[in-house]
Amino acid sequence: MKNVYIFSFTAQATALSSKLYQFYISQNINCLAYTLPKYCTSFHKPIEDSLQKQVEACFHPDAAIIFVSACGIAVRAIAPFIKHKAQDPCVLAIDEKGQYVIPLLSGHLGGGNTCAMAISKFLDATPVISTATDLNHKFAVDEFAKNNQLTISNMHLAKKVSVHLLHNLPVGICGILPKETLPEGLTTTTQNFGISISPFSTQTQFKETLHLIPKNMVLGIGCKKNTDAEALSVFVEEQLALLHLFPESIAAITSIDLKKAEPAILALANNLQVPFVTYTADELKKVKGSLSSSNFVQTITGVDNVCERAALAYTKNTTLIREKTIKEGMTLAISELPMTFSFQNDSFIL
Repeated sequence: MKNVYIFSFTAQATALSSKLYQFYISQNINCLAYTLPKYCTSFHKPIEDSLQKQVEACFHPDAAIIFVSACGIAVRAIAPFIKHKAQDPCVLAIDEKGQYVIPLLSGHLGGGNTCAMAISKFLDATPVISTATDLNHKFAVDEFAKNNQLTISNMHLAKKVSVHLLHNLPVGICGILPKETLPEGLTTTTQNFGISISPFSTQTQFKETLHLIPKNMVLGIGCKKNTDAEALSVFVEEQLALLHLFPESIAAITSIDLKKAEPAILALANNLQVPFVTYTADELKKVKGSLSSSNFVQTITGVDNVCERAALAYTKNTTLIREKTIKEGMTLAISELPMTFSFQNDSFIL
């Protein structure tokens, strides 16, 4: 969660919002506090336009929107902008005396429940949690995914996990598992339905699988100048398909700094919404591992291999899951970031 927005409408509520504002700023979290012009302090911005327009400007997935007000005010303010639990921000309501903290929207995926617990601890308030898995002390797969930066492949199947657990039906789990005792209801035994934590679509032993996809794959790319963007995109798609890798598993694209402005690679990074990281020839030369070598590439770039070395430079690894693959002047290698996951939620802030 990157941004917190606090709305208040009375003098007492504004005083409490000042306290919350200072709390978040002290934690280096971006925070903006809004109130009516007559209650503005040095911490606040005035609500000069309609409340709904102001809320709309704040309503994006990486936000937390906190109303120090009656729940009804909050509900009416956010109602026109609610889309889907995978896209909505978390929204909370706090009474102006700071007695109760109520997650209204996106308790799991948006982090609303975690946010409510953190605020409640800070204010010595009571969190009012209404999500069924929390009330029944069951594993919440969407919250687990959020806390571990895992992409949920299918929201319908995520809901099915909760339904199974709430009805005390076992849910299988496989893949890259946390080194912790499994939550109640999860099992590594063969089941018809289960969860796979893996970048590979084939990593499953269940008839029906919810895939939780880690961002742990790094693409090293080399190409001729002015390579066609569509051709590069198709090349990458083909290689991912051959390896049964989810596109959502890509964490970054890497190359040599000579390619930092290459349009095709920039377009690919933009389409995949991942960073594009480049290295100098000297940095790439320091990469260790069993790597291919090309005199031609050495002559052009100053280093004998770009794609493999760039991928390994990012992951600080020495082995590749895909060695250099060549097609029509484009090269691709794939390296894997080490990943660890946890069933525990130790986040105090957001």
